Amino acid sequence: MRRWWQTRTLRFRLAAWYAIGGTLLLAAFSATVYWFVAYHMAQPLDHQLQQDLQVVRGNLKVAPNGKLLWKGRDISSVESWPSSNPWFELWDENGNLVRRYWPFVDSRLEQLPVAPVRGRETISVFSVSPDVRLRVLSVPLQLEGTSPDWMIRMMCIHEPAMSALNALLVIIAIALPVVVVLLVLGGYAITRRWLRPLDLMVAEANRITASDLSRRLPVENPHDELGRLAAVFNTTLSRLEDSFLALDRFVADASHELLTPLTTLRSVGEVGLRSSRPAQDYREIIGSMLEEALRLQLLVEKLLQLARAEGGGVSMVERGPVALDELARECVEDARVLAEEKGQQVLLKSARLDAQTDALLLRQALQNLLDNAIKYSPANSTVRVSVGERDGDCEISVTDEGPGVPVEQRARLTDRFFRADSARVGIGGGFGLGLAITKAYMRVLGGALNYEGPPERGSTFRLRFPKR
Repeated sequence: MRRWWQTRTLRFRLAAWYAIGGTLLLAAFSATVYWFVAYHMAQPLDHQLQQDLQVVRGNLKVAPNGKLLWKGRDISSVESWPSSNPWFELWDENGNLVRRYWPFVDSRLEQLPVAPVRGRETISVFSVSPDVRLRVLSVPLQLEGTSPDWMIRMMCIHEPAMSALNALLVIIAIALPVVVVLLVLGGYAITRRWLRPLDLMVAEANRITASDLSRRLPVENPHDELGRLAAVFNTTLSRLEDSFLALDRFVADASHELLTPLTTLRSVGEVGLRSSRPAQDYREIIGSMLEEALRLQLLVEKLLQLARAEGGGVSMVERGPVALDELARECVEDARVLAEEKGQQVLLKSARLDAQTDALLLRQALQNLLDNAIKYSPANSTVRVSVGERDGDCEISVTDEGPGVPVEQRARLTDRFFRADSARVGIGGGFGLGLAITKAYMRVLGGALNYEGPPERGSTFRLRFPKR
């Protein structure tokens, strides 16, 4: 049953809920109205029964000889009971009917039900014939000379109230199904109207393919739930389209970068095979091929690092206490080996600063910045490293004296395989992946990579991350 219900359309389920909920609510409302009307229509009858009870108590007596007297007369001598008198019946302590006084002929009417519950006042409705219903008030009654366990039942015609209640019941029985049907039809029509934008979104979503991500879902009302859903879906499509475009660029750039060393390897190999050569020549050819193979290996390793950083491979960050000044000092000492080849100086300015972070990822990010700074700075220049605290966060900056990055190219500075034109001049061996990897590492650490510097000369890269 549950599976069948879940396979129904949303319109069907809403219409069904309209029917079920509407029926229950209208049934509860109708029952409340019926009870309210019945209660208020019965109040005059109950008031009449109480008045009749007072009349009986004031006029019904017991003679010394045990006979019942009504207004001083022997009530047994009354041949027919006037309809203007109160209608009642007496029951003794054993539950036996003593006498009934009403204007009906007993032979034409059925007897009332069993004796009332002794010692308790109750109100009930009895049918004494197909066309006569009585409202009955049962109360304890003690007359002088009788047992205290006698009961009296006061009676009056219930038919006027019952006729009105029956008419009300007929109206409810006729109106309830009609209202429910109208509610279901109206609810289905309204639901169909309100869900029409959803049909348009489904139709448009079916036209979206991997080769055509430029389509967007229609938004009729951006303020309702369907409009907000379409807006969120369109934003997701935009991000997905950007990801596909970035993936296409990445594949194209990676193919271009891989093509160069592979082409060099093949060319060098073909040259070596054209004719016999001395052993020394073969060594040089093999050395050239090994250099290209090493370049290819480094490129593949960089790509794997970037894939792990952006794909969640380093999401399990092992945070621990790290002395940032010590970590920076070790990275600077390692970088000075490369800097000495170009006559460069690497200076460190640091105060004691501790942080709760991943030492391995932070070290790799800082080494990438130092490698770039040394690579793009001219000979006999200075690279400065600073460790400090800013606005409650930790910050490590690397400043070089190399060519600056034009303002229009800074937005793409951390893109994969991107290298500014001024940085390429006379410099080889770079892949344009170092900053992309560093940015990915900082995102994993909850920080950011920022760039500052004039367009003409010098650049400052800042690693900023929380202390804890």
